[in-house]
Amino acid sequence: MQKIVEPCKRIENNGNIKILLKGTNIDHVEFELPEIRGFENILIKKKVHDIPRIASRICGLCHASQAIVSNKVIEDMYGITPPSQSIILRRILLIGELIKSHIMHYFFQSFPDLLKIINFYEISNPYELMQFDPQLTSSVFDLIKLGSEIDKIFGGRYVHLITCISGGVIYKPSQLNINLIRKLLQKGSSHAKYLIGNFIKLFSTKTPPISFDLPKINYLGLSNHGFYDRYKGKIVIKNYKNQLYFSEKDYQSYFNKDIGIFGVTFHQNNNIGLITGPIAREKINQISVIERIAPYFKTINENWNNSILFQNFLELIEVDHEIHQCLKLLNDDSLNKCYDLPDLGEIQKSEGIGVVEAPRGLLMHHYKIDQNESVIQAKLFIATEINIPLMNFMTLQYARNLYKKEAIDKVKKKIAQMIRAFDPCISCATH
Repeated sequence: MQKIVEPCKRIENNGNIKILLKGTNIDHVEFELPEIRGFENILIKKKVHDIPRIASRICGLCHASQAIVSNKVIEDMYGITPPSQSIILRRILLIGELIKSHIMHYFFQSFPDLLKIINFYEISNPYELMQFDPQLTSSVFDLIKLGSEIDKIFGGRYVHLITCISGGVIYKPSQLNINLIRKLLQKGSSHAKYLIGNFIKLFSTKTPPISFDLPKINYLGLSNHGFYDRYKGKIVIKNYKNQLYFSEKDYQSYFNKDIGIFGVTFHQNNNIGLITGPIAREKINQISVIERIAPYFKTINENWNNSILFQNFLELIEVDHEIHQCLKLLNDDSLNKCYDLPDLGEIQKSEGIGVVEAPRGLLMHHYKIDQNESVIQAKLFIATEINIPLMNFMTLQYARNLYKKEAIDKVKKKIAQMIRAFDPCISCATH
């Protein structure tokens, strides 16, 4: 059996494509993560109040989600709820993170693939990408700046925010900074509309290759009484037949993980694939029915709806939607008031669970502590970890079909396009 390993380029961090050839057939394809940093083991014996600062270092893109969900775990242990102002500030931090993450993935990683797959136009270098549509490039960089400025102003710095603590957010932004972000958001709304319009112009009437179609799968995400909400809600597992709603405290009835083994195990998957992230959020909460957004979806060829490539369009839709949500949050009266953060008091229970929707999907932390408030067990459920089994299944089917008529070098390059469409975050997944 011959093993072929190819670096997968233009993804967040480093990963390899491993292909096993058995005779003239492809026996196995795997997206291989070469380095395990072991954050779950790093957290052991650490004081629980130090965990959010450590957890935010897991990733430079999802740092807000990691810090916020970690603090939610501690608040669960102490039985406290942050004041409304802090919850608004946390929601704003999640928005800044999503804008930056989605736009960087769309433009630098997936957009060249879309042009090649859908329009048969190949971009060979970054300079050519920048020159393809100068207005598109300008909009992309302004949106990345918007996401970064939100994190800096409301989180204290561009990455690994310092304002979010257990019990709330310690920083109250000035009215000057709020006005600055409001202006950037208003400008960002125009940029988001341009990106969506550009996508519609280039791709909406085309049919994506059936090789990128999703099989019958389960969708995993949060839902706040049927509405899109990345900060709070019930966990939902939905498929083509039914959907289950449950609290994060009951997650072990549906899925779990062995800390020593990579991956998340779902008890009731019934051999159906599972995905979390923008596609799951749309299937569960139907952002497409929002009155302001619905017209965009009406312009898209319905064949996109079942393709993993549809995630690219949904990323742009989420950016537009969350920009509008952020403008509403900035108008909340509580931002102009001073609130005392709750005293932590005594720990109410020795374990806690927190959950949010990171840009790439469901993110959950579960800690157990001892009588000295030191962590004795940490489970981190990462979106990319959840998506990888489906990714490997689809790339195997795709590779086998390609290998019937194309050389292995072309096969490697084409299945890398499918991997990039999933937007894997290797920093988070190899925690």
